[in-house]
Amino acid sequence: MNVVRPRFTLLLILCLLALASCFAQQSDQQGPPRGGGFLGMGSAVHGTITAISGSEFTIKTEDGTTYKVATGPNTHLVKDRQPIKAADVHVGDVIMTGGDVDEKAHTVGAVFFAVLDAEQVQRMKQAQADFGKTWTAGKITVINELTLTIDRPDKKSQTITVDENTSFRKHRDSITLADIKVGDTVSARGALQNGNFVATVLSVVDPNRRGPGGGGQGGPDHENAAPPQKQ
Repeated sequence: MNVVRPRFTLLLILCLLALASCFAQQSDQQGPPRGGGFLGMGSAVHGTITAISGSEFTIKTEDGTTYKVATGPNTHLVKDRQPIKAADVHVGDVIMTGGDVDEKAHTVGAVFFAVLDAEQVQRMKQAQADFGKTWTAGKITVINELTLTIDRPDKKSQTITVDENTSFRKHRDSITLADIKVGDTVSARGALQNGNFVATVLSVVDPNRRGPGGGGQGGPDHENAAPPQKQ
């Protein structure tokens, strides 16, 4: 049974949410990274670079798995909110890369490659810890009056309850519950109450829309979908 892909896919969503602001400006200028999979970005691998050979990088994940990451002309490389080249990446850098992941061969054909600083790594870890508690995301499988059931990217099912205090969004537009349907991909901010997730903001994510902030394909609208920041 393969249990690796759901975790990698979740990491990609966390990376997009945590780093969305990094792409809001530059993606308007450069055009979208493209790929497949949840939210249009394919699978993802997160780890530390242990070796570099030209434009190919060897990384080790937190569980000790080694991956070969191939980059090319179509790879979207960024660091500190700016586009970079493969030569700007160094051994010891912590990276998140997304694209064509072969989990058996442990290879990645990267369409997205981000070098993370310590703050971004911490933010991503916090977002992962908060997933399902203060924010959640997934594809709607059932709508029953004020309760929506979603299939999360980690293959778990979760119910989201909405009420008169819930705001509904699609991109930057206000919508209503009636505009949301089974099959939509959504993200939600809110809190667990007696084991049930109650949403304060429910945002519809369009996988075909150009990305965070409207500039690249396959990312959530970061103004609506990002997990809340701790004060």
